[in-house]
Amino acid sequence: MLRRLVVQPPDTGRIRLLAALCYELHDSDPTRALRYGEQAVALATTLRDQPGQLHALLNLSSCYANLSDGPHALRLQQQALTLARRLRDTDGIVRAYTGIGGIHHERNDTLNALRNYQWALEKVYSKGVKTRTQLMLFGNLGNLYSYLGRYSQALLYTRRALQLARANGDKAGESLYLAHLGTHYYQQNQLDLAEGLLREAITLVEPLRSYRIEAGHLEMLAIVLLLKDQFDEAETLTRRAMRLARQTASQERILDGYNLMAEINASRHQYEQAFEWQNRFRDLNDSLNSRSRLQTLAALQTRYETQGKEHQIRLLTQQGELQNLRNQELWAVVGALVLGLGGVFFLYLKLRQSRAALAANNVALHQATRELREVAASKDRLYAVVAHDLRGPVTSFVGVTELIEFYLRKGDENGLRRLPTLVRQSANSLNSLLDNLLSWAVSQTGELVSQPEWLSVDELFAEIEELYRTTAEAKQIRLTASEVPGLQVWSDLNMTRTILRNLVGNALKFTPSGGHIQLDAAATPDHNVLLSVADSGRGMPAEQLDALLRDSASSPMMVSASNNSRSGTGLGLPLCRAFVERLHGTLTVESTLGQGTLVQIRLPARPAA
Repeated sequence: MLRRLVVQPPDTGRIRLLAALCYELHDSDPTRALRYGEQAVALATTLRDQPGQLHALLNLSSCYANLSDGPHALRLQQQALTLARRLRDTDGIVRAYTGIGGIHHERNDTLNALRNYQWALEKVYSKGVKTRTQLMLFGNLGNLYSYLGRYSQALLYTRRALQLARANGDKAGESLYLAHLGTHYYQQNQLDLAEGLLREAITLVEPLRSYRIEAGHLEMLAIVLLLKDQFDEAETLTRRAMRLARQTASQERILDGYNLMAEINASRHQYEQAFEWQNRFRDLNDSLNSRSRLQTLAALQTRYETQGKEHQIRLLTQQGELQNLRNQELWAVVGALVLGLGGVFFLYLKLRQSRAALAANNVALHQATRELREVAASKDRLYAVVAHDLRGPVTSFVGVTELIEFYLRKGDENGLRRLPTLVRQSANSLNSLLDNLLSWAVSQTGELVSQPEWLSVDELFAEIEELYRTTAEAKQIRLTASEVPGLQVWSDLNMTRTILRNLVGNALKFTPSGGHIQLDAAATPDHNVLLSVADSGRGMPAEQLDALLRDSASSPMMVSASNNSRSGTGLGLPLCRAFVERLHGTLTVESTLGQGTLVQIRLPARPAA
């Protein structure tokens, strides 16, 4: 696979090759495997290869789990589960649930481990689930039930996994589940049977160079031999296991080896050597525990950030309950302190504190009331603007009906042929008005979510040209767009459409007959795309441009550049500015009186890191 990787181009085949390398090395050399897994995920994201990204995430998570980075491994498995559900990949769903359960088991969270394994069991026999995935689930379930002391269920799933491995010629799996059976019989104190199964497992795994698995088998056999007082062979196997664990950077296996060496030397009454091994065990265990605590804190921080609003609500509720409790305690204190003169002074202080808190609450209530009134007044103003501006297009429709009746009475066919253009212009005006109002309302409620994707600039410009071709021809305005083959922008489709529609619509509104509107695009050196809309209209002086930009930044009420009167709802430029900011871009306007206006939008040309 490494030889193939040298000549493999950066395509979906390379993604699968990198993911396969990550999986092959995740047990024997997880540190090295990380590099291939990270490259696979990055390339799959760039090429938008979601199936390849799914398998890369699953394999990469196994590497981090083997390196004891449980929180990050869990985040990768959650991403994989979300992606598998989106792709309806049953095998990916079962693998993700199994991986999540395994990580919880490693962290001694048996309740969540068993819950995820049970969700995986519901789909494990579905069409498309691979044998390797079934093996992983059954083996993990056997381990968990054995850990919980439910030995009959542990034996059932371990034997089921062993049968599958043998039926499919999977030597590594057969070795692993033979060792699991040996561990089961060791727990039942059937040491001879356990020893035979473990030796058979080691014989199978040795040629496979799966050092991490082999180290675990050797340590388990050493434990059995220690109980049988075969100290020399137990020590030999333990030292061999620690050498293999160091090759795979498996700190937990090294820790187990230190503990075993301490027990072996103590059993031989070599207490000084036992003490030295125990000190090594203690130092390494402290180091691993410190890292685990840091990882747990990082995971908790992420969880708290994603649940911020819910946490605030709970906090406010608790504060309210605490305040009620304090009030009850205060009245109890009042009743008790009436018995003594000294208590009166203390009661006075408490009452002053309560008054101060009440005054602060009143101030907050007045502030909230004032803000609510401002919101209501803003809504009333917006309703008034909407009612006023809807009258124009609706009146146009009424006028068209009167013209239809007039032309029918006169028998004027030429007049009737002109009516569709008038109807279309009125409908486009009404549609643009309602579209802006809806977009602005949704953006103000916070429910409008940006969903960026790769967009072709040529296709966006072609769509705008087609939309406004009739309007431009009716006003005798030339609307053209530059061709930029292959140029793409990383943006939300609906937001970008709305921005361009508003800018071109405004340009058509303020450009006289015989004028020209030009759409341009270009890539910038800082990995952005610059979209521009330039018109040959009358333009604006500097003071009017400053007022326009200032009004658009503070309120959805815009002033027309031509006559200082309100034009439309005034939502066009504020809406464009709000959408551009949500897309992590910038919007600038340049205008000179008598020379036209230039609006430029800078948007990302690649996903944010």
